[in-house]
Amino acid sequence: MNASRPVRHLHVESGPLTLDFRGPADQIDQVATELASNSGVTVTVDDQVTVDLPELPCARLWT
Repeated sequence: MNASRPVRHLHVESGPLTLDFRGPADQIDQVATELASNSGVTVTVDDQVTVDLPELPCARLWT
């Protein structure tokens, strides 16, 4: 991940499924917008980023 780009935390909930990822802010915002358009999916984006969070999968698809 490029250190010069701001990094955000993406939290996704859908029923019993809960996912957390970290990634470049612009990519996280794009993914959050897409996911939020689906009913039944709760999406939260914040700055609570830790090294324990996995990176956003397939991040290159969102560039």
